[in-house]
Amino acid sequence: MLTIHRISDLTLERRGGPDDRVCIHFKLSQPPDKAWISLFKAHAASSVLGAENAIFNDTVVYIEVARARTQPELATALDCFIECANLRLRSLPGPAPLDRPAPAPAPSLRPRLAAGRFRARV
Repeated sequence: MLTIHRISDLTLERRGGPDDRVCIHFKLSQPPDKAWISLFKAHAASSVLGAENAIFNDTVVYIEVARARTQPELATALDCFIECANLRLRSLPGPAPLDRPAPAPAPSLRPRLAAGRFRARV
C-alpha cells in the first residue's frame, strides 16, 4: 500500500464560542481505509490539541481542534497523525486495529546459562 500524505495547505475556520474551537480542512493523496482512519482519529483525539470530530470524505478531511496555536504547529501535528497511521502505530488507550501484523518476538536480553556451569563464589 502506498503511503498517504497531505497534499494541500490547511484551511482554518475559527468557530468561536466558549472553547474557541478551530475547524481544519485539508486533502490527502489517496482515500484511506477504515483501519487507517481509526488510527488517525485515535492519535488526533489523544493529542494535546484535543482534535476530534474528524470527518473523511474520500480524500478530504475535516477535523476540529480545541487548542490551536499556529498554522505551522497544526500542520506538523496533522502530518504526525498521518505518519503514525501510515506506520500502523497504535495510540493508547484504544485497541489496535485487527489487520495490524503481529510484531516479531523480541530476542532474549539475558544470556542463557548452562546448568551447573557457573558456581557462586563464597
